[in-house]
Amino acid sequence: MIKQLKYLVFAFCLILVVFRTINISVYTEGRARSAILGDAFSDINTISSAKYFLDSGFIKTSFLPMHNYYPANNAPALIYTHYPAIPNILAGIYATIFNSVDERLLRIVPILLAIFFFFFIYKVLYTFIQQEQAAFIGSCVLWLGSYYINWADNLHQHLYGECLKWIYVYLLFRYHEGNKKPITLLLWMLLIMVIEVNISFEQPVFLGMATLGFSIVYKQGIFNKETILAFVALLVGLGLHFLQNMVYFGSAAAALQDFIHAFSFRSTGAETIGYIKEKAYTWHNFPEIVFGWFNGMERFYLLPGWTILCLWLLLYKTVRQQHLKLFQLSVVLFIAGAAWGFVMSQHAYIHAFTNKHFSVFVGLSAAILVPLYLQKIKVDFRTGNIGVKVFHSLLIGYTMLMLLTQQVWEIWIKFGYCYPYFGY
Repeated sequence: MIKQLKYLVFAFCLILVVFRTINISVYTEGRARSAILGDAFSDINTISSAKYFLDSGFIKTSFLPMHNYYPANNAPALIYTHYPAIPNILAGIYATIFNSVDERLLRIVPILLAIFFFFFIYKVLYTFIQQEQAAFIGSCVLWLGSYYINWADNLHQHLYGECLKWIYVYLLFRYHEGNKKPITLLLWMLLIMVIEVNISFEQPVFLGMATLGFSIVYKQGIFNKETILAFVALLVGLGLHFLQNMVYFGSAAAALQDFIHAFSFRSTGAETIGYIKEKAYTWHNFPEIVFGWFNGMERFYLLPGWTILCLWLLLYKTVRQQHLKLFQLSVVLFIAGAAWGFVMSQHAYIHAFTNKHFSVFVGLSAAILVPLYLQKIKVDFRTGNIGVKVFHSLLIGYTMLMLLTQQVWEIWIKFGYCYPYFGY
């Protein structure tokens, strides 16, 4: 039954993804591919880079992205050194193979990767919880929401980074769960870390915190072979990007100055005056990040953040008794998901898509909590008092309202199968 439902959901999602790929361009005005619904701005810049690489090759810019090169506009084209280049390079390779920058052609390879990613999400959750129904529930919370559907054909860093992040977590879990610790698993994790740094600076922060947290949960301590080598791999990845910039700028000093400028812009808020708000971003804005993330979860996942929080509070004791290690790993995954907001706070503040860092936590939480909650409400509606029944009714009603308005309406209907009949 679960297998049949899994393929049914897969067909629904894949057809919707392909429909959106054919019918909704990144150049469409409105919200269909903008903001948290797909990061259209980054996709446009990736297509710009692909166009430049197709016309001029990769060498002139040392494989660095070229923004504002395509389509023609009033803004001057510029080489973008502040962000890793692998997604742009891949788009350039696709453009070279197809001899075209038609975004529908460029999205073919990402969609093929997304097919693998779809089933791998289930595999990871099943590996954690060892229950088909629970793993299916957790997967659906991710599959059927904006988190998967709107990024399944993504050209920039989101799909690549998230897919590798899930592979890393899977390998990390397998590595610690086994009686022996195969060096091959560790080597694959280190390779992923190096690649991730050159896809995006976001995921390596998650991977580093997850590596540290898993070591603590499995009583390996803070300083060990895994954590030290993961840090070395992170430095190697940063070194490769720095080397790329150094070749372009012609000196290490110029590359370092550019790197410091980028870090300042994305973290301290020293240069954000007039960009995201009238005053500079400060540490006092951290509560706004947390509130924004919890509010924003309903736009990414079928379960809103406030619902997940309520379920954890309701079922905390039960989960600790029945799934102690999964509870501990869930805490680790939550902290790892929140880490980006502390490392690059301005970036986390302005970009709602940084909510993606909670994806493994949300999927695992849903797999653990929803089956337990279904059991609880059966008992409470049969034996509980009126106050308990009202609370459950309100929680379920709120969850369904968010699901229907934020996912079913916006993702499946308005910007999905019925696009553009209900607006742009």
